[in-house]
Amino acid sequence: MSLVKRTFIAMIGLPAAEFIAFLVVAGWIGWLRAGIALVATSVLGVMLLRRSGRRDFARLLDALRHDGISALRLDTPAAATMLGTLLLVLPGFITDAIGAALLVPAFRRWAAAALAHASRNAGRRGQPSHDLVIDLEPSEWHRLPDPRRPRRRASREPRSKQRAKGGT
Repeated sequence: MSLVKRTFIAMIGLPAAEFIAFLVVAGWIGWLRAGIALVATSVLGVMLLRRSGRRDFARLLDALRHDGISALRLDTPAAATMLGTLLLVLPGFITDAIGAALLVPAFRRWAAAALAHASRNAGRRGQPSHDLVIDLEPSEWHRLPDPRRPRRRASREPRSKQRAKGGT
């Protein structure tokens, strides 16, 4: 599945999952306490974000601009802390749980190893591990016409006579 499809599914699925998680937590501890917990975790995220400093945030944004998503390395505490606090700021119990877990060094190391393993294996899915180049002899293949290109009209005169007349 392509990255665009996964991102689209995540953009649709995460809010739905967050809503379901809120309903479950609200049914378990009550609506008022669930609402207070959402607001409290967002306020805690903002406080941690301010504490981590604008310098770390600016460094992270600069790295993302230059290297893209590959700049996110969870094995560095600054990036993981920044990502964790950003997830805490977002309202929702799922993002809060992931954000709080990223603040714990043991989970951060495990997540960094899991992401590194997944990125190494991402290009290999569905493809054999051996070389993908197939060498064929000229007698083993032939060129197929492209169905999207219009066919050229065949001229009745040979090309040598057309050139002599000044044609193409």
